[in-house]
Amino acid sequence: MKYTFHIGTEKTGTTSIQKALWLDRPNLAKRKILVPTLFGSPNHMELAAAICPFSKTNELQIIEMTRQACSHEEYKKRLRDQIFQEIQADDFERVVISNEHCHSRVVSSIDVARLLDLFDADPKNCEIIVYLRRQDRLAVSLYSTVLKLGGKIDLFPQPEHGVLPWYFDYERLLDLYARQIPKKNIHVRIYETGGFHQGNVVNDFYNLARLGITPTITPEENKSLSLAQGLFLELFNKPFPILSGDKMNPERGNIEMVINEVLPEKKWLPKRNSATEFYALFKESNQRVVEKYLPLHDRPTLFEEDFTEYPLKPVKSTLSQEELMQFVEAIWRFRN
Repeated sequence: MKYTFHIGTEKTGTTSIQKALWLDRPNLAKRKILVPTLFGSPNHMELAAAICPFSKTNELQIIEMTRQACSHEEYKKRLRDQIFQEIQADDFERVVISNEHCHSRVVSSIDVARLLDLFDADPKNCEIIVYLRRQDRLAVSLYSTVLKLGGKIDLFPQPEHGVLPWYFDYERLLDLYARQIPKKNIHVRIYETGGFHQGNVVNDFYNLARLGITPTITPEENKSLSLAQGLFLELFNKPFPILSGDKMNPERGNIEMVINEVLPEKKWLPKRNSATEFYALFKESNQRVVEKYLPLHDRPTLFEEDFTEYPLKPVKSTLSQEELMQFVEAIWRFRN
């Protein structure tokens, strides 16, 4: 059996790729390619929940353990049984997995080994497909997502004791997988507009993964928070965080949907020098990614280096009373 693991990274069109794979399962099955259903998540988040050590602060594991109403050990057993039940249901020749948490939650080569063990996969028969987004753009998109989910993070985290923030260190990520899987089986793509096969990331992935069919759907663009929405959620998330104890916080309600149309006009972006300074932290490690994993790269740097999308001056950092009342009104109308 051959295995294709699409590991993200996060914020690189993974949801669109996963929706396409899910819809195309019947057509892919005709080509002897299995896209597993697992426990019903198109993004195969069950894998990251299983292979990472259990933690009561891991909201992904909390969601999954609650959904299955079992312990972590029992969860891993059920998942492994489900995987082999699906593989053995037909004469499949290949399994395609897609989960961006295999970027964000995998922190050691032991985690990678656990992932392969779930499938009894021979590393020589495994390939990795990964899309890399310029670190400053990834940070801005991640910050927006975390706010929507009720969390709080530093926009541009800094090195600690000389160690780069691991989430953004692509050399570290690729090296983790290369310790378990042959380097020649690790396929790196740059997530940049204009660089995709047939114009979008879904077509690009289907081509790179050699799926042999045209995807049913095209990508959907994730809607970014506006400046006002981001400032409001920074306030809202303090009394209403994502977790309450070791459970999901029901008091948050569907806050993202409620504020979706309130002051949506201007996308929030940090000032330019903050973005360039953060990106500069990764210049050397990015260059090693090119040398190790992209020997035929068509430019000297891993990413294009145009930063004109960012404003030169700092944006405002507080809501006006009038703006705040628009959010309060939206919540009041929704709850009544």
